[in-house]
Amino acid sequence: MSEEKSSEEGRFSPLLNRSDVQVLLKAFIDGALADLKPELNQAGEFTYPDAEKIMGSSTKNIVETLESLAEEEILVREESMTVLACPECGDTRFLIEISGGQPASAEARSKVIESLVSSLLGRRLICVAEKHAFHEGEGVPKKIYSYRLNENKRSLLEKWVMDLKPLVEALRAKGWRVDYPARIIGKSGVEHVFTLAVSYREESETVDAVIDIIVSSKPVDESALSIVLKAMDVKADKKLLLVVPSLSDRARTLFDYYKTYDVYILECQTVSEISDALFDILTSLAKIKLKEV
Repeated sequence: MSEEKSSEEGRFSPLLNRSDVQVLLKAFIDGALADLKPELNQAGEFTYPDAEKIMGSSTKNIVETLESLAEEEILVREESMTVLACPECGDTRFLIEISGGQPASAEARSKVIESLVSSLLGRRLICVAEKHAFHEGEGVPKKIYSYRLNENKRSLLEKWVMDLKPLVEALRAKGWRVDYPARIIGKSGVEHVFTLAVSYREESETVDAVIDIIVSSKPVDESALSIVLKAMDVKADKKLLLVVPSLSDRARTLFDYYKTYDVYILECQTVSEISDALFDILTSLAKIKLKEV
C-alpha cells in the first residue's frame, strides 16, 4: 500500500502548479463543473466557453491544457463528435467553392476534368486557416472531445488543489485589486502568468505584489527562481513565493543570493496553510507600502 502511495506521489504533475489549472480543477472538485463540452462559435471554431471563463485564457491554450490534463489522466477525454478536417493543416473551417455555368473558354478541358473529380470526391473546399484547397472526399475525420474529472484522481487532487477564493474575497474586501489567476504583459512583450497579482489601491495601474505558489511531493528545486525573472519583467514591487513542502537546499542557497530582488519566500507543509500565511504577509507589506506614500 505504501509503495502504491509513493508511486502515485512520484507522478505528481507539474500542471498542478499553474494557477489557471488549479482554478479549473477546483471547479470540477466542487461540482461547479460536471464536464466540459465543445461548442461551435460564430467563427466556426470549437471552443470550451466554461473553461475560458474560469481560466481566462485563449481557445488554443485551453485546448492544449485540456489535452495535457487528459494525457496525465487527471481528466477523462471522451469523444463528443467527429467532423471533417483539412488534410493539410487539420482546420475544420471551410469555404465551399461553387462553380458557375458551363465552361466556354480555352480552359474547358481542365474544367471538365475538375467537374468529374468533384463528382467523385465531393465539393471542392478551401480551409480558412491556410487556404488549402481539396475535395470533400479528401478530407480527414477529426474527433472533437469533451472532458470530465477522472474520479480515480479525486482524492489525490483534493490534497493538492487549493481553494484561494476566500483569500481573494478577503483581500478585495480591503479595497485592493486582486487578479486571480493573473496574466500580465511584461516589458518584453511576453505574457506572464502568476497565481495572484495584488494592487493595494483598486484604481491603481501598478502592481504592488505578484505571488506564485508551487506545490510538490518533494522539495522544490531551483526552477522556482522563474518568479524573479517574471516579476522583474512586469515591474512588480514585491515578489512572493509560497512553496509546499519546502525549497531544496540548492534552491534556498540561490534565493539567499537573490534577496536583493525583494523575493519573499514562505514554506508551508500543506496547502491548507497557504491562505493564512499569504494573508498575513500581504497585510504586513501593505502597511509598510501605504505608510511610505
